[in-house]
Amino acid sequence: MKNFQIYCITAVSYFFAILFIYASVSKVLDFENFQSQIAQSPLLSVYAGSISYFTIVIEFIAVFFLMIPAKRILGLYFSLGLMSAFTMYIYLILEYSEFVPCSCGGILENMGWRSHLIFNGICVIIAGFAIVLAERHQGQKAIKFISRPVVVIFISSLSVSLLYFQSEKQIRKNNNFTRRYIPHAVEKETHLNIDYNSFYFMGDDSHNLYLGNTTAPLNITVVKKDLSGFSKYRIPLETKSYQFKSLKIAWKAPFYYIYDGTVPVIFKGTISNNDPLHKVTENEMFFDQLNVLSEGNYLFRSQSSKFKNFVLGYYQNNNVKLEYNLLGTDEAGYIENDGLLLSDLQTKMSVYLYYYKNEFVAFDHTKGRNSNRLKMIGFQKKQKTETVKLPDGSTKIKNPLQQSVKNAFVTNNLLFVNSNSKAVHDGTMQWNKSSIIDFYKINQQYYSGSFLVPNRHGEKVKDMFIAGEYLYILIGNEIVKYHFAQPVLEQFHR
Repeated sequence: MKNFQIYCITAVSYFFAILFIYASVSKVLDFENFQSQIAQSPLLSVYAGSISYFTIVIEFIAVFFLMIPAKRILGLYFSLGLMSAFTMYIYLILEYSEFVPCSCGGILENMGWRSHLIFNGICVIIAGFAIVLAERHQGQKAIKFISRPVVVIFISSLSVSLLYFQSEKQIRKNNNFTRRYIPHAVEKETHLNIDYNSFYFMGDDSHNLYLGNTTAPLNITVVKKDLSGFSKYRIPLETKSYQFKSLKIAWKAPFYYIYDGTVPVIFKGTISNNDPLHKVTENEMFFDQLNVLSEGNYLFRSQSSKFKNFVLGYYQNNNVKLEYNLLGTDEAGYIENDGLLLSDLQTKMSVYLYYYKNEFVAFDHTKGRNSNRLKMIGFQKKQKTETVKLPDGSTKIKNPLQQSVKNAFVTNNLLFVNSNSKAVHDGTMQWNKSSIIDFYKINQQYYSGSFLVPNRHGEKVKDMFIAGEYLYILIGNEIVKYHFAQPVLEQFHR
């Protein structure tokens, strides 16, 4: 009987030693990928760096003790603790995670998550059984060889649970510049060649998308939402009467609004017939960005010569009101505080997204207050321009800043950002072969997740638009339609 117990203990010890050698060596050989995959875990994203090292070290320590007969019981306790932690981790993934991530390599590549949960559970039972045999063989009392494994299982499971709750708080509220990628977040439906790469999204209605063109600013392209075709419309604006520099078009169905804020005038028209343009404002304000909130009500961005900074303002009922408190007046500098102004008419929320800072300001545009600042994903230090004085007395920027945001869209209290800023554990390959879209829950002030949009013909996403369950992107000479997967759609209704 004693020989049988020794054989069982030895067999279990060798089993775990082989298991942990395989697991730890495979992690070391592909360490960057292993660390990156932990960063995608819905539970441990925040601690990917430390956990990746800690797991490998503990596995090697367990193997060391398992191979020494005198220390074998200690090795079995390490094995029990590891397998208990792994079991609790997979249980939390399956029961509480918003999505189930891709596998982390090793055995998981050939085994489903529920199969691996069963496998780990069996390993916990085997380790516990071997510990009981080993403790009894050494003459320990029953209370000890029963209570000790229970305590190890409890502490290991509790540790993983605490890591989960702390990680959730850090990743959502106290962003630590770690992305959480949602696998298969979008699925391509169709695409349409639109001949040129100079388009941008203006807006939509129930059947069509409307595109402006930076190189032909008086042209509006109307694209069917099923991408079955498109048509063009020419705005009947006489440009010789004004010294326009860069005309832009905003859209609020059924009207388009054409403007150039360096010339204080806004025109309104429709594309359903040949009605002439109507001048809705003139000599009221200078601006460089405009959001149409409702008929006769506009949110705009202007410059404050007093504070040397940008300022947001409202045009309502033929009156202009500047809201200095929304962006603040503490940090001077037009370049450092440059950004993108977006509005969600459905939720009445607006966002000012800084180009050179990892943050944005969200506020209720019906009240012009209740602003909140939220940090964005991106491992980038605060940037500040430095200038150098030239011999002719002029000044030149010495250090060009890196723009962290390419474009963005806001809808249903969600801000989607096409990021130009790398985060911790981002792989070079995925960065080069795709565009990274981060999205944030504005009303609850947390980071929700990220997903990848693959390049097409070597081109990255230039602009994006969201209509219901669909994501439209402009990329190269094409417009591409994607359908959001369930993990993303759930965020729309939270």
